[in-house]
Amino acid sequence: MLSIPRDISNFPLYSGGKFRGKINSLMSAAGNDPKRFPDGPVLTLTREIGYLIGVPINYYAAINLDGFQKMVDLVGGVDIVNPKQIDDPRYDWFDGTSGYKLSPGPHHLNGRNALAYVRSRQGVGDSDFTRAARQQQVLVALRAKLGTAALLEKLPDLLKVAAKTIRTDFPPGQVRDYLELANEVSDTAIVRHVLGPPYAVHPPTGKTGGIYTLVFDFKRLSKLSIKLFGDDSAYKTGAPGSAPTVPK
Repeated sequence: MLSIPRDISNFPLYSGGKFRGKINSLMSAAGNDPKRFPDGPVLTLTREIGYLIGVPINYYAAINLDGFQKMVDLVGGVDIVNPKQIDDPRYDWFDGTSGYKLSPGPHHLNGRNALAYVRSRQGVGDSDFTRAARQQQVLVALRAKLGTAALLEKLPDLLKVAAKTIRTDFPPGQVRDYLELANEVSDTAIVRHVLGPPYAVHPPTGKTGGIYTLVFDFKRLSKLSIKLFGDDSAYKTGAPGSAPTVPK
């Protein structure tokens, strides 16, 4: 599992040239400039992430916040171990209230609290990086719940929620094969990385106009890509620190 920080900017594009803005604005930019980004918003982002990490991404899936909350509730909540105290007074619950706290240790989270757990980033010692690590943690916990026999009777309701809240180009005919493959992978075998420091660094603020941004350290990123993907990594054939070739 790889998470790309929202503040990554000034990165090379798979189609050539460089994108000066932050990666979390790439989809909007692609939608507003179809001439420069003929692949459209979703495919542009998908191909770009594959380009940056060194392996093509064959399919995408996107879920909205409300759908995520409903999915967690339908599986009966998720069990996580919070690594450290969360105290985020600025967290917005979208109901006129704010503030989110969670003590360290094991917790059973319902949909509402699971959403806060993966969205909160304003507490002391928290950031987009710690939030991304929690997102990966909850996805693994959600996968564990979805793989239990007890959820079979809830499958129709889960599929209804998924149909309304998840967008994907994954071929339905391959779902069974991938489920069987996923069941062979234990939670402890899942490797997780957040591509913040040391894989990305914050340039001097004086050079960014006072805006917080990150830029990839491609030498470190290429080494990680080769470590994770071996000969499948596009960085394998490039010099250390170079951008990979465009995935097809």
